[in-house]
Amino acid sequence: MPDSLRKLSFEPTSRCNLNCAMCFRTAWRDEALTDMDMSVFEAAIRTMPESVAGIMFGGMGEPLLHQEIFRMVAFAAATGRPVNMVTNATLLTPERSRLLLEAGLDTLWISMDSFEEKGYEAIRKGADFSMLLAHLREFNQQRKKIGRPTRLGVNFVVTKNNARQLALIPRFILQHKINEVNVSNLIPSDKQAEADMLYDRVMDGNRPYTGPASPKIHLPLMDWRQEGAIEGLKALLAFSSGVLSLAGQPITRRVNSCRFIEEGNAFVRHDGGVSPCMALLHNAVTYWWGRKRTIHRHAFGNVLSEGLDAIWNSAAYRRFRDRVRRFDFSPCMRCSGCENWESNLTDCFGNEKPVCGACLWSDGIISCP
Repeated sequence: MPDSLRKLSFEPTSRCNLNCAMCFRTAWRDEALTDMDMSVFEAAIRTMPESVAGIMFGGMGEPLLHQEIFRMVAFAAATGRPVNMVTNATLLTPERSRLLLEAGLDTLWISMDSFEEKGYEAIRKGADFSMLLAHLREFNQQRKKIGRPTRLGVNFVVTKNNARQLALIPRFILQHKINEVNVSNLIPSDKQAEADMLYDRVMDGNRPYTGPASPKIHLPLMDWRQEGAIEGLKALLAFSSGVLSLAGQPITRRVNSCRFIEEGNAFVRHDGGVSPCMALLHNAVTYWWGRKRTIHRHAFGNVLSEGLDAIWNSAAYRRFRDRVRRFDFSPCMRCSGCENWESNLTDCFGNEKPVCGACLWSDGIISCP
């Protein structure tokens, strides 16, 4: 696979109008809350390589807070690339829906973590569930009226507290014409979040075993609405010593593999810094086994002083991508026994910053649209 930049992601703003219980923004340290200047955006677009095949607006802030977001979307769409956006949709008024669609948006991702009023408003502090549904209905009416085949997605962060909401996804899809749903786990930003996460006992489970001693279990399609069938499936999914396949497709998770690097992704921060992934966009803290780990942000250049093409092809950025593909990092997620674990600056294998051995994305735990 050629080492080319194929997916360009922008953080239009680091600000947000909500204070969600599970949001990783609560873990940020020494981070500015500000908007991307148009000069940063235009510099990135102007110097991006021809290989870019898609553009995303997201990050950890709310894109609709940026006063120039519709101009940004139109500018990106004019390059001929598909344009996606992630939003909490609380600011998605009928007028904003129309402007996004007319600007050429291809996919709108809605972040929500409950499909019922009480749960939604408990998680999404400051949001109104009935208003959200009204915004979704209006967006659907607008995309039908305008006739643009814009897709609508839902991004859902699952925890112990809202896991039962997963059962409501099929109904919500049908009611609101949802085209795609992305379910991700929680990033533990403090001890309470660590207690709420759903994967503390699966870090060694559901791995892609290939050895002859690994038992294999093949399942056909069946009516999972039957109580006995679903109870049996739950037990098989929890069986971490074998390989389970459904209708001929193995149910595994990829480990020691960076989707961002494999997909040729790069992130442009609000200040113009170019980072290789979501995890390295901001200074933050995470918790694991009751201990704090500090994440130091990392950028390989700034589009205001260097062209995006030049940053992507720089020797340092190339060496980092090669290192991540080999993934020869210490297994920090499964070992917290030394001081190197306390940050992403170095590891026991002698790697220099940033190190990725404790990355939840690379372990198949966190998933971005």
